[in-house]
Amino acid sequence: MFLRTVVTGVIACGLLSANSAALAETADARMFKGKTAQGYRIKLQVENGKFKIRTFNIELRCRDKTWLILEEGGFLWTKTKPNGVFHDAQFGDTDSIYFRGRVTERRIRGQIRATDKGKGEPFCATRWVKFNAAAQ
Repeated sequence: MFLRTVVTGVIACGLLSANSAALAETADARMFKGKTAQGYRIKLQVENGKFKIRTFNIELRCRDKTWLILEEGGFLWTKTKPNGVFHDAQFGDTDSIYFRGRVTERRIRGQIRATDKGKGEPFCATRWVKFNAAAQ
């Protein structure tokens, strides 16, 4: 009886410590929400020294003098340098997104630039658009 109680206690402690480690990993994932200089919302995620844009909208000016509003999401992870600085470029079928900035404990500040060369549509692009997001 005593041996069964000891073994059960050891297993329970092992499960609790594994649970604590899993909670610590998810606690490390932090969401940031903010706005771009164009007034659109932006949502970002930071986890274990990596950064990812979750979603954002951006206005592009096209060569035919029209405007295109892109709703972007589904980005890959980007490593941040030890000082929090990041820069990356990611490419879709018709669009390219460039971003740079810095991650701190409470904020992510940076700039985004987008181009879109849709099939059969005019070339559209932005200049660098600033964004600022706070930890949630």
